[in-house]
Amino acid sequence: MLNIERLSNMNHWWKLSNVKQEFIYSLKRNLFKDILNHLEIRQIIGIVGLRRVGKTTLFYEVIDYLIKKNINPKNIIYFSFDEIDAKLEDLFKIYEEDIIKKKIGEEKIFVFLDEIQKLEDWQNKVKIYYDLYPNKIKFFISGSASLNILLKAKESLAGRIFYFYLDLLSFHEFLMLREKDITKMVKNPELWKKEIKIELNNYILKPFPEIINSSEEISSKYIKESVIEKIIFKDLTGLFEIKEIEVLGKIINIIASNPGLIINLDDLSKDINVSRQLISNYLYYLQTCFLIREIKNFRGSLKASSRKLKKYYLLHPCFALALNSAEIGKIMENIVMFDTKAVNYWREKEKEVDFILKNNKEILPLEVKYKNNVRIKELKGLLKFMEKFRIINAIVITEDYKKEEKIENKNIKFIPLWKWLLKSR
Repeated sequence: MLNIERLSNMNHWWKLSNVKQEFIYSLKRNLFKDILNHLEIRQIIGIVGLRRVGKTTLFYEVIDYLIKKNINPKNIIYFSFDEIDAKLEDLFKIYEEDIIKKKIGEEKIFVFLDEIQKLEDWQNKVKIYYDLYPNKIKFFISGSASLNILLKAKESLAGRIFYFYLDLLSFHEFLMLREKDITKMVKNPELWKKEIKIELNNYILKPFPEIINSSEEISSKYIKESVIEKIIFKDLTGLFEIKEIEVLGKIINIIASNPGLIINLDDLSKDINVSRQLISNYLYYLQTCFLIREIKNFRGSLKASSRKLKKYYLLHPCFALALNSAEIGKIMENIVMFDTKAVNYWREKEKEVDFILKNNKEILPLEVKYKNNVRIKELKGLLKFMEKFRIINAIVITEDYKKEEKIENKNIKFIPLWKWLLKSR
């Protein structure tokens, strides 16, 4: 039950007049600056992303910034619907009577609502206060479910909200939080090659801010229990009618064992003895909570893609490593997908290219061959794609092999993964 004591515990700055330093990072995520650029506008700031990526920490950092800009700490309220089931009107009633001791609207307040998707009909409830107190309430909301957050607010909050996506750590952010000298590494990567490759291995296992310095065992346990299991057993069951929860686990494990798998719904439904529609629904649900991503078969332009033959990856290979033992090449293919945010691959008959990217206005095919001896016959799919679509440049991601070659009048650039990730930002 919500009361002043529980609310006060969530808002320790009301007593201390500052945010406890253990709640924030000395080095800020890239999104922090973007949020600050939107503080002065009226619109709601919405942050969506996977569980544990740092949405709450980002809120604390913005609160810390506001207090240092001389905003009265009591004019800032934070509440997490993940911790307490409460009504928005009850929250504001306690806040008015016991904290600010005046009616909302007399002074500007900053309201941070965490895991908002757990508040029933949240978009209409927030809209009432937004419209009733123009420029007197600045809302910040967060959620771990893209479907619930984005689609339900599309009509009710049209023009009233700006969305931001907070991802898992990029390799740069990981190095930054590990207090590595990125400038020196980028300037002379060959000199720092050994250190960069060590950090790359750490990064693939630990891309969550809370575990960057944890052991492999603790990291794996954290990812399985604090992320995957909570999404399956708490988030998804709260958002959707899940009748066969074990099927969700089977689907994730299948993808974890072979990231980049082309899933045939008919075949998979027979294999695990459930309906084709159930498989389709569950794949969709897993995407809404950011556990998996699908990419579509390229059909001549980035807008024209086949609805069939979708490939599925886990959002990040850390999930595959925590759940299963996929081969190293597939793990590295998954990290390239995460880094590039590719939406297309290409497959025609037996020929295939891992990812099709858009580089400015040009189409750029990218193949992952995590080895140091790449033979031309292994690039048949890449060369076929380039010939068919008259593409002259392509990239092949390798383990350590670095070279630029001209093959059949086509320019192929071989780049080691560690160097690609270091310079990709």
